[in-house]
Amino acid sequence: MKILILHNRYKFEGGEEAVVLAEVDLLKKHGHKITLFELSNKNISKGSLLKKILLPFSIIWSIDSYRQICELIEKEKPDIAHIHNTFFLMSPSIYYACKVKKIPVVQTLHNYRFLCPLGILYRDGKVCRECLDKGLFMSLRYKCGKKSVMWTIAMLAILEIHKRIKTFRKLINTYIALSNFSKQQFVDAGFDKNRIKVKPNFINFDPGISSEKSNFVLYVGRFSPEKGTDILLEAWKKLKLLPLKIIGTGIQFKEFKDYADKYSLNIEFLGQKPHNEVINYIKKSIAVILPSRCNENFPRVIVEAFACGVPVVASKRGALTELIEDRRTGVLFNPENIEDFIEKIESIWNNKQEAEKMSRNARMEFENKYTAEKNYEKLINIYERSIKNYQ
Repeated sequence: MKILILHNRYKFEGGEEAVVLAEVDLLKKHGHKITLFELSNKNISKGSLLKKILLPFSIIWSIDSYRQICELIEKEKPDIAHIHNTFFLMSPSIYYACKVKKIPVVQTLHNYRFLCPLGILYRDGKVCRECLDKGLFMSLRYKCGKKSVMWTIAMLAILEIHKRIKTFRKLINTYIALSNFSKQQFVDAGFDKNRIKVKPNFINFDPGISSEKSNFVLYVGRFSPEKGTDILLEAWKKLKLLPLKIIGTGIQFKEFKDYADKYSLNIEFLGQKPHNEVINYIKKSIAVILPSRCNENFPRVIVEAFACGVPVVASKRGALTELIEDRRTGVLFNPENIEDFIEKIESIWNNKQEAEKMSRNARMEFENKYTAEKNYEKLINIYERSIKNYQ
């Protein structure tokens, strides 16, 4: 099968980029011909003055992207196009290029961007459904786009214009949701449930389980309000004897590191690490922590932890309650109750026998659901059905 994969990289890259590369690698290993077309938001600031002036218009409809994809389809003649992200340089014009060239489109819903300008259904410290329930113009009222009126207007324009002309609903043949929770958010917003298929994240290698455990718990991710990293700092003021290692960076990194230094918290900030080093830290940890305040879609670190036989301590938010079975593959806590979080962390730390049982269950969960081969079966089935049903 010939597959065209389209992805607009974010300025600050994360799990989404890793998923794209993993799927490309998986498909190539199974003998498919892959054409990968990528743009990066890192290049926005490098454009000419004219391009910067025209940017508010090109992110709504990029003539360059439309032309490039039409030419690429003519040259490569793919059987299907798999789109991961079009924001911002690629723009939704590429859906129309695929339509003109009669190529079926599969879209992975990595976040909630079609429903929410921020893509995370989170605002001002709480889960938010205002744009789903009352319309996208609520984002302008709250300046959701980085608290900037102009950025909010730009985001609103993209979503509202393409909502009105039904770009995302008419020109996408199949949607891939990463969890049942994610699927339900789109169904609630009016998307056709029969065209949304659930295929979880995965990793395309098996890291195995380490017999050498170290006495620390681990957080891997961004430092940003919706990720709940402030919960870690508050809890560790009381958990001073329990070592915490943190891998990642983000807008609040310096602020939180200074706070940890001020209160002499037992936290080691490791910054960004290559993926192979991240996996080694996961393998040696007692547990991986996900203290998210937002409704998570499917953090890839869950699969990585399960593959390493490491239980996950996670907040009761979004798909986390679906992906982690409480007291079996990890423990769940109320992110609004810091004492509940502390109790759940201590329960794993102080009960090594229970932790070992959860470790075995986590590994079993990976083998049953999240291996590369099981993911390939789901993905290729989605492609084949999309091509067969294309009109």
